[in-house]
Amino acid sequence: MRSQATGPRMVDARGARVGAAISVFLLVVAFDLHRSGSPERATILVAAVATAMAVSAATALRWNALSLPFQVARANGAVRPPTPDDLQPAVGLRIAQALGATFLVVALAAWALGVDGLAVLLIATLASLQALLAITGICLACRFYGLAVWFDRRRSPQGTPPLATQRIRIQR
Repeated sequence: MRSQATGPRMVDARGARVGAAISVFLLVVAFDLHRSGSPERATILVAAVATAMAVSAATALRWNALSLPFQVARANGAVRPPTPDDLQPAVGLRIAQALGATFLVVALAAWALGVDGLAVLLIATLASLQALLAITGICLACRFYGLAVWFDRRRSPQGTPPLATQRIRIQR
């Protein structure tokens, strides 16, 4: 994490939205595969999404397989460079990726143990949160992190290093 003087690392939130849309698509396909009698294929697909999210969180969003199509399009000039409104601190999105990977790992464990209802609930919850991000740009984990920063700043004694800021914004 960067020092407070230079601020937190910023990422293009449009890439996160594309990655969220791709993950929703893949999770819906996995759910359909599981329902139609191909649980092995569904498990592989969910594991791939979980791995992509875990790697993204572990690398602080420097490598995100789910948003790769957006990154390639931006690198080739098909997408305009980010404006300041497009940038968002990476820390909230990183937390969201870690939580998403955790949800999917627990869902895979539930499937393995035969608790299909819990697995479906976790996958549907994550797909809903990812759809919210993809459609509206609202990242609930980012907002919760923003609230944690706000509370931390209100109660921290002087001289305590603050948490990195997370911009909470309403999408246009």
